[in-house]
Amino acid sequence: MGLPYSTIQRMFAGTVVATLLTWFFQDSYTDAAYVFIALMALVGIVWTLSEREMTFHHMGLNASGILTLLSFIGSIALFAEVSIRVWDFPTTGSYLLSLFFVGSFWWTGALIQPRNN
Repeated sequence: MGLPYSTIQRMFAGTVVATLLTWFFQDSYTDAAYVFIALMALVGIVWTLSEREMTFHHMGLNASGILTLLSFIGSIALFAEVSIRVWDFPTTGSYLLSLFFVGSFWWTGALIQPRNN
């Protein structure tokens, strides 16, 4: 059971809004492109992992534990690097923010899965 498509659409819309705001405030097309690429990749990771069983079945993957862990670490690193390079956040604070921000989404996703209730 994955995320509803309306939620995915809202995430796409949020990505566009964040990209436009970054372009407006930073006045840089490059920074806006970095934000757009990173947030779209993050939405893709979230969407893929919300449909994990179907995705792993079609891709022929069966080690979901290690792949989920690698995806979690990758999404934290991606969000932190965008924060560092685009918004000039300090490195340690950026990774801590990313851990709590992205981690809260993963924790929420784990709690709403039917097998955990």
